[in-house]
Amino acid sequence: MFAGYVNPFISSHVPILWNALIGEFGRSVDYWPDDDSAQVVTITIIWKEGAEDETMSPGRYSHILVQNSDLPRDPKPGDTVVNDGIEYDTVRVSAFAYDYSLIVLQDRSEDF
Repeated sequence: MFAGYVNPFISSHVPILWNALIGEFGRSVDYWPDDDSAQVVTITIIWKEGAEDETMSPGRYSHILVQNSDLPRDPKPGDTVVNDGIEYDTVRVSAFAYDYSLIVLQDRSEDF
């Protein structure tokens, strides 16, 4: 899985932590690369409601952690996440650890 990595945190502890968090806080969502619903992939992520350093206007923000290997390619701005019928734009992607990313989402709807 992490061939060539000698860092024990990345090669051992991150997968253990990920599995523990997914077991407790995992949520299935649909992920549309490039905002294309024809490319939909259903993945399990860790969801965190609310803004952190984003301004509250013009929309509502959430954060998710994803395992990049669950996707056909690394996540990037312009992708879409659908949760409970609500579409979210991917507005920022940050590396969390090798093969994991933190994604900032913005709710597309007007109902927030």
